[in-house]
Amino acid sequence: MSTKLQYVPDYDICAEEKELLMFLLGQPERVQSLVVLRSFAIIEQQALAALLPFALPILKHAYLACAVWLKSLQYGTGEEVARNAGVLFASPAMSTLRTLSVTTEQDATLCLALGNTLAFFVYSSIGYGVADICHYCISAVSPIITSTPPSLPLESWKSFLELLEVMECLTHRRSPTPRALQQLQERVDRKLGLCLPLLPHFQDLCIISHSLSNETDASCIARIHAQLDKIYTAVDEWIPSHARQILDHFDSTELVHLLAQAKVYRLAALLVAHRLRHDFGSEDDKADVWSNEVMRELELTKHMTKQPLRFVTLPFIVAAIEVRGTEARVSTLQAVKDYVDGFAPVIQRATTTFLSRIWHERDITTTARWFDSISKPCVVLHSIDTALCS
Repeated sequence: MSTKLQYVPDYDICAEEKELLMFLLGQPERVQSLVVLRSFAIIEQQALAALLPFALPILKHAYLACAVWLKSLQYGTGEEVARNAGVLFASPAMSTLRTLSVTTEQDATLCLALGNTLAFFVYSSIGYGVADICHYCISAVSPIITSTPPSLPLESWKSFLELLEVMECLTHRRSPTPRALQQLQERVDRKLGLCLPLLPHFQDLCIISHSLSNETDASCIARIHAQLDKIYTAVDEWIPSHARQILDHFDSTELVHLLAQAKVYRLAALLVAHRLRHDFGSEDDKADVWSNEVMRELELTKHMTKQPLRFVTLPFIVAAIEVRGTEARVSTLQAVKDYVDGFAPVIQRATTTFLSRIWHERDITTTARWFDSISKPCVVLHSIDTALCS
């Protein structure tokens, strides 16, 4: 990292800011929270650092907000103090994002690097407002990605934003940002591992959920259900790529994590599709099977590798909603700390609250589907915080 910072004029950053940037980009383990596998940390760090010498004014504040939060997690400093300090950096970063012109692939890369780090800070420390960042960045870069095959760093940052948006859209039955029509490359994503091809199916499920929430015409509902059946079949038949040129790069522990992550996302997609068609109390046995398989896979992977899976918040919550029985629910709440993003304690607390409320509403039959819960929100809360945008 010192090699990168030597090209940054001293007058552009103060000593405190330089120290924070060196913390973020100085050692790969500092950014392990941003990737699904430890071996991806150095790639993520290099991708972020490579942009800094020529884009410091654009990226500085978002990087600093991210660094403040990661440093607080490592050293156990106060969550509120870190959040407040990070917001001071995130506010000008938000202004920069709003004014950034995106006309070339280099512009798109900067937009996604800025949006990715800013979204990470907002999601991790505040817990709401991230959907607007995701929508803005995805919309801004889509024309570029449609016309030019995206680079790997660009596509990985975009997939993270799309994942965060999907969680928001599933919770609130909204449609996600229209995705660019592009062929996904055969690769292992730094966040979604082998299951990147499942992301478009989750986006389609969001669209179907939104359509069903506003449709009353029986013939239209039948057509939507037919589309749902096609998605269900595609997900049910999907298997991750096992191309040797990809998987030979990972050790046995990493392969276990990649395959387990792919399995739980596939099961979660099936479970979401199931609940879009069947209310609580209908076809519960099938939902129970998928839920139990997700939980078993998570626990088995943790037991085998001595490490919990990362980036499985969505499948964990989708499966946890189906848990019944007092003891099973207590165990599920205890598992939140392992399978809901460890870098985001505010999300862990929100998940615990959400699950407790959904279970109660289900038990007293005040809600038929978790998407329609009277207790909103789930993981991502509201639109962007006014103070952060100012």
